Amino acid sequence: MASVLSLKVSSDFALRPAVNTYGYYRLAPNVWDDEAGVLVRPLHDAGGGIVVTRTTQPRGGRKLTIRCDRTLNAADRAAVKRQVTRMLRLDEDLSAWRRLHRPAAKVHFGRLFRSPMLFEDIIKTITSCNISWGGTIAMNQRLVEHFGEGGFPTARQLAAVKPAVLQKRCRVGYRADRMVKLARDVVEGRLDMAWFESPDRTTDELFDALRHIHGVGPYAASNILQHLGHYDRLPVDSELIRHLKDSRGLEGTLAEITRRAHALYDPFAPYQFLAYWFELWTGYRQRGVL
Repeated sequence: MASVLSLKVSSDFALRPAVNTYGYYRLAPNVWDDEAGVLVRPLHDAGGGIVVTRTTQPRGGRKLTIRCDRTLNAADRAAVKRQVTRMLRLDEDLSAWRRLHRPAAKVHFGRLFRSPMLFEDIIKTITSCNISWGGTIAMNQRLVEHFGEGGFPTARQLAAVKPAVLQKRCRVGYRADRMVKLARDVVEGRLDMAWFESPDRTTDELFDALRHIHGVGPYAASNILQHLGHYDRLPVDSELIRHLKDSRGLEGTLAEITRRAHALYDPFAPYQFLAYWFELWTGYRQRGVL
Protein backbone atom coordinates (compact mmCIF):
# COMPACT_ATOMS: atom_id res chain seq x y z
CA MET A 1 0.00 0.00 0.00
CA ALA A 2 1.38 3.43 -0.96
CA SER A 3 2.49 5.63 1.92
CA VAL A 4 0.54 8.74 2.94
CA LEU A 5 2.47 11.21 5.10
CA SER A 6 1.40 14.25 7.13
CA LEU A 7 3.26 17.41 8.07
CA LYS A 8 1.99 19.95 10.56
CA VAL A 9 1.94 23.58 9.43
CA SER A 10 1.54 26.89 11.25
CA SER A 11 -1.75 28.75 11.33
CA ASP A 12 -0.45 31.34 8.84
CA PHE A 13 0.59 28.75 6.25
CA ALA A 14 -1.23 28.42 2.93
CA LEU A 15 0.01 26.02 0.27
CA ARG A 16 -0.93 28.02 -2.82
CA PRO A 17 1.10 31.19 -2.03
CA ALA A 18 3.92 29.02 -0.67
CA VAL A 19 4.20 27.55 -4.17
CA ASN A 20 3.18 30.10 -6.77
CA THR A 21 4.89 33.22 -5.43
CA TYR A 22 8.30 32.20 -6.80
CA GLY A 23 8.89 31.04 -10.37
CA TYR A 24 10.98 27.95 -9.63
CA TYR A 25 7.70 26.08 -9.11
CA ARG A 26 7.35 26.19 -12.89
CA LEU A 27 10.68 24.48 -13.48
CA ALA A 28 10.91 20.72 -14.00
CA PRO A 29 10.34 18.39 -12.34
CA ASN A 30 7.80 20.45 -10.37
CA VAL A 31 4.18 20.29 -11.51
CA TRP A 32 1.65 22.57 -9.83
CA ASP A 33 -2.10 22.16 -10.39
CA ASP A 34 -3.33 25.56 -9.25
CA GLU A 35 -7.00 24.73 -9.61
CA ALA A 36 -6.78 21.57 -7.52
CA GLY A 37 -4.06 22.90 -5.20
CA VAL A 38 -1.77 19.90 -5.77
CA LEU A 39 2.02 19.97 -5.97
CA VAL A 40 3.43 16.95 -7.80
CA ARG A 41 7.14 16.41 -7.36
CA PRO A 42 9.54 13.47 -7.75
CA LEU A 43 11.77 13.38 -4.68
CA HIS A 44 14.64 11.13 -3.60
CA ASP A 45 14.28 8.52 -0.90
CA ALA A 46 17.01 7.81 1.63
CA GLY A 47 18.84 5.58 -0.85
CA GLY A 48 18.58 7.94 -3.81
CA GLY A 49 15.61 6.27 -5.49
CA ILE A 50 12.72 8.27 -6.93
CA VAL A 51 9.45 8.77 -5.05
CA VAL A 52 6.69 10.68 -6.83
CA THR A 53 4.77 12.76 -4.29
CA ARG A 54 1.48 14.68 -4.40
CA THR A 55 1.24 17.34 -1.69
CA THR A 56 -2.07 18.97 -0.73
CA GLN A 57 -3.45 21.01 2.15
CA PRO A 58 -6.95 20.00 3.23
CA ARG A 59 -9.19 23.06 3.27
CA GLY A 60 -8.54 25.09 6.40
CA GLY A 61 -6.19 22.37 7.63
CA ARG A 62 -3.19 22.67 9.90
CA LYS A 63 -1.36 19.91 8.07
CA LEU A 64 -0.15 18.87 4.65
CA THR A 65 -0.94 15.50 3.15
CA ILE A 66 1.81 13.89 1.07
CA ARG A 67 0.70 10.93 -1.04
CA CYS A 68 3.57 8.79 -2.32
CA ASP A 69 3.49 6.44 -5.29
CA ARG A 70 4.83 3.50 -3.29
CA THR A 71 5.36 2.19 0.22
CA LEU A 72 8.22 3.83 2.12
CA ASN A 73 10.21 2.67 5.11
CA ALA A 74 10.93 4.97 8.07
CA ALA A 75 14.15 6.39 6.59
CA ASP A 76 12.47 7.11 3.27
CA ARG A 77 9.51 8.81 4.94
CA ALA A 78 11.87 11.03 6.90
CA ALA A 79 13.77 11.93 3.72
CA VAL A 80 10.57 12.91 1.91
CA LYS A 81 9.38 15.03 4.84
CA ARG A 82 12.73 16.86 4.99
CA GLN A 83 12.53 17.70 1.31
CA VAL A 84 8.92 18.93 1.42
CA THR A 85 9.77 20.99 4.51
CA ARG A 86 12.61 22.67 2.65
CA MET A 87 10.62 23.31 -0.53
CA LEU A 88 7.81 25.01 1.35
CA ARG A 89 9.99 26.56 4.10
CA LEU A 90 7.84 25.02 6.83
CA ASP A 91 10.60 25.54 9.39
CA GLU A 92 10.98 29.29 8.78
CA ASP A 93 9.49 31.71 11.29
CA LEU A 94 8.23 34.69 9.29
CA SER A 95 6.12 36.24 12.03
CA ALA A 96 8.37 39.33 12.18
CA TRP A 97 8.05 39.79 8.42
CA ARG A 98 4.28 39.58 8.60
CA ARG A 99 4.17 42.22 11.33
CA LEU A 100 6.43 44.44 9.25
CA HIS A 101 4.48 44.10 5.99
CA ARG A 102 0.73 43.85 6.60
CA PRO A 103 -0.33 43.76 2.91
CA ALA A 104 1.90 40.71 2.39
CA ALA A 105 0.57 39.07 5.56
CA LYS A 106 -3.02 39.39 4.34
CA VAL A 107 -2.29 37.17 1.33
CA HIS A 108 0.06 34.76 3.18
CA PHE A 109 3.02 36.01 1.15
CA GLY A 110 6.50 35.22 2.43
CA ARG A 111 7.37 31.57 1.97
CA LEU A 112 8.96 31.59 -1.47
CA PHE A 113 9.10 28.21 -3.17
CA ARG A 114 12.51 26.59 -3.43
CA SER A 115 14.00 23.21 -4.29
CA PRO A 116 14.30 20.18 -2.00
CA MET A 117 18.09 20.54 -2.11
CA LEU A 118 20.39 23.57 -2.24
CA PHE A 119 22.37 22.03 -5.11
CA GLU A 120 19.25 22.18 -7.29
CA ASP A 121 18.62 25.81 -6.33
CA ILE A 122 22.15 26.76 -7.39
CA ILE A 123 21.83 24.92 -10.71
CA LYS A 124 18.48 26.56 -11.39
CA THR A 125 19.93 29.97 -10.58
CA ILE A 126 22.75 29.35 -13.05
CA THR A 127 20.20 28.41 -15.71
CA SER A 128 18.28 31.65 -15.07
CA CYS A 129 21.17 34.01 -15.81
CA ASN A 130 21.54 35.80 -19.15
CA ILE A 131 18.59 34.07 -20.78
CA SER A 132 14.85 34.44 -21.19
CA TRP A 133 12.51 32.72 -18.74
CA GLY A 134 11.36 30.40 -21.53
CA GLY A 135 14.96 29.35 -22.07
CA THR A 136 15.35 28.61 -18.35
CA ILE A 137 12.23 26.43 -18.41
CA ALA A 138 13.51 24.53 -21.45
CA MET A 139 16.99 23.92 -20.00
CA ASN A 140 15.61 22.49 -16.76
CA GLN A 141 13.19 20.26 -18.64
CA ARG A 142 16.06 18.83 -20.66
CA LEU A 143 18.19 18.33 -17.52
CA VAL A 144 15.40 16.21 -16.00
CA GLU A 145 14.73 14.28 -19.20
CA HIS A 146 18.34 13.45 -20.01
CA PHE A 147 20.08 13.09 -16.65
CA GLY A 148 17.56 13.01 -13.80
CA GLU A 149 16.34 9.42 -14.14
CA GLY A 150 12.85 10.59 -13.21
CA GLY A 151 13.78 13.49 -10.93
CA PHE A 152 16.11 16.48 -10.94
CA PRO A 153 19.74 15.42 -11.47
CA THR A 154 21.73 15.03 -8.28
CA ALA A 155 25.29 16.27 -7.92
CA ARG A 156 26.52 12.71 -8.42
CA GLN A 157 24.56 12.32 -11.64
CA LEU A 158 25.80 15.60 -13.12
CA ALA A 159 29.36 14.98 -11.95
CA ALA A 160 29.46 11.90 -14.18
CA VAL A 161 28.58 13.91 -17.29
CA LYS A 162 31.16 15.48 -19.59
CA PRO A 163 30.55 19.21 -20.09
CA ALA A 164 30.42 18.78 -23.87
CA VAL A 165 27.70 16.14 -23.53
CA LEU A 166 25.72 18.29 -21.12
CA GLN A 167 26.00 21.25 -23.45
CA LYS A 168 24.86 19.26 -26.47
CA ARG A 169 21.92 17.43 -24.88
CA CYS A 170 20.57 20.19 -22.66
CA ARG A 171 21.65 23.22 -24.69
CA VAL A 172 22.94 25.03 -21.63
CA GLY A 173 25.72 26.82 -23.51
CA TYR A 174 28.66 28.15 -21.49
CA ARG A 175 26.90 27.01 -18.29
CA ALA A 176 27.90 23.38 -18.89
CA ASP A 177 31.43 23.77 -17.50
CA ARG A 178 30.10 25.63 -14.45
CA MET A 179 27.40 23.09 -13.70
CA VAL A 180 29.68 20.08 -14.01
CA LYS A 181 32.40 21.73 -11.92
CA LEU A 182 29.85 22.54 -9.21
CA ALA A 183 28.63 18.95 -9.20
CA ARG A 184 32.15 17.51 -9.03
CA ASP A 185 33.17 19.93 -6.27
CA VAL A 186 30.19 18.73 -4.22
CA VAL A 187 30.77 15.03 -4.88
CA GLU A 188 34.52 15.21 -4.25
CA GLY A 189 34.11 17.15 -1.01
CA ARG A 190 35.53 20.51 -2.04
CA LEU A 191 32.14 22.16 -1.52
CA ASP A 192 29.90 21.30 1.43
CA MET A 193 26.24 22.15 0.85
CA ALA A 194 25.48 21.61 4.55
CA TRP A 195 27.93 24.38 5.46
CA PHE A 196 25.83 26.89 3.54
CA GLU A 197 22.61 25.81 5.27
CA SER A 198 23.92 26.21 8.81
CA PRO A 199 21.93 28.79 10.80
CA ASP A 200 25.23 30.07 12.19
CA ARG A 201 26.27 31.60 8.86
CA THR A 202 25.97 35.34 8.34
CA THR A 203 24.78 36.90 5.11
CA ASP A 204 28.19 38.40 4.40
CA GLU A 205 30.13 35.17 4.82
CA LEU A 206 27.58 33.26 2.74
CA PHE A 207 27.75 35.86 -0.02
CA ASP A 208 31.55 35.68 -0.07
CA ALA A 209 31.51 31.87 -0.15
CA LEU A 210 28.92 31.78 -2.92
CA ARG A 211 30.98 34.21 -5.00
CA HIS A 212 33.83 31.72 -4.86
CA ILE A 213 31.72 29.14 -6.67
CA HIS A 214 32.73 29.12 -10.33
CA GLY A 215 30.09 30.93 -12.37
CA VAL A 216 28.22 32.53 -9.44
CA GLY A 217 28.30 36.30 -9.81
CA PRO A 218 26.88 39.01 -7.53
CA TYR A 219 23.30 38.63 -8.82
CA ALA A 220 23.34 34.84 -8.59
CA ALA A 221 24.86 34.93 -5.09
CA SER A 222 22.21 37.39 -3.88
CA ASN A 223 19.46 35.22 -5.34
CA ILE A 224 20.83 32.05 -3.77
CA LEU A 225 20.96 33.86 -0.42
CA GLN A 226 17.17 34.10 -0.32
CA HIS A 227 16.97 30.36 -0.96
CA LEU A 228 19.04 30.06 2.22
CA GLY A 229 16.59 32.21 4.18
CA HIS A 230 18.72 35.38 4.04
CA TYR A 231 16.56 38.16 2.62
CA ASP A 232 18.69 41.21 3.36
CA ARG A 233 20.42 41.52 -0.03
CA LEU A 234 18.78 42.65 -3.26
CA PRO A 235 19.59 40.71 -6.44
CA VAL A 236 20.35 43.56 -8.82
CA ASP A 237 19.48 42.52 -12.37
CA SER A 238 17.55 43.80 -15.36
CA GLU A 239 14.23 42.74 -13.82
CA LEU A 240 14.76 44.77 -10.67
CA ILE A 241 15.74 47.79 -12.77
CA ARG A 242 12.71 47.31 -15.06
CA HIS A 243 10.41 47.02 -12.05
CA LEU A 244 11.68 50.21 -10.45
CA LYS A 245 11.48 52.13 -13.71
CA ASP A 246 7.96 50.92 -14.47
CA SER A 247 6.42 50.99 -11.01
CA ARG A 248 8.36 53.81 -9.37
CA GLY A 249 9.33 55.91 -12.36
CA LEU A 250 12.99 55.84 -11.42
CA GLU A 251 15.53 57.01 -13.95
CA GLY A 252 19.29 57.28 -13.98
CA THR A 253 22.36 55.08 -14.21
CA LEU A 254 22.48 51.54 -12.86
CA ALA A 255 24.41 52.77 -9.81
CA GLU A 256 21.87 55.55 -9.15
CA ILE A 257 18.86 53.24 -9.42
CA THR A 258 20.59 50.64 -7.24
CA ARG A 259 21.13 53.25 -4.52
CA ARG A 260 17.47 54.25 -4.73
CA ALA A 261 16.46 50.60 -4.51
CA HIS A 262 18.32 50.19 -1.24
CA ALA A 263 16.70 53.34 0.13
CA LEU A 264 13.26 52.01 -0.81
CA TYR A 265 13.62 48.55 0.69
CA ASP A 266 16.01 49.06 3.62
CA PRO A 267 13.10 50.03 5.93
CA PHE A 268 11.98 46.40 5.63
CA ALA A 269 15.31 45.00 6.86
CA PRO A 270 16.16 42.18 7.22
CA TYR A 271 13.50 41.29 4.63
CA GLN A 272 14.44 43.60 1.77
CA PHE A 273 14.21 40.84 -0.81
CA LEU A 274 10.71 39.85 0.33
CA ALA A 275 9.51 43.46 0.14
CA TYR A 276 10.87 43.80 -3.38
CA TRP A 277 9.55 40.42 -4.48
CA PHE A 278 6.08 41.15 -3.11
CA GLU A 279 5.90 44.20 -5.36
CA LEU A 280 7.24 42.26 -8.35
CA TRP A 281 4.87 39.33 -7.77
CA THR A 282 1.90 41.69 -7.38
CA GLY A 283 2.81 43.33 -10.68
CA TYR A 284 3.08 39.94 -12.39
CA ARG A 285 -0.40 39.03 -11.20
CA GLN A 286 -1.87 42.33 -12.33
CA ARG A 287 -0.38 41.78 -15.80
CA GLY A 288 -1.63 38.18 -15.91
CA VAL A 289 1.87 36.71 -15.99
CA LEU A 290 1.05 34.46 -13.01
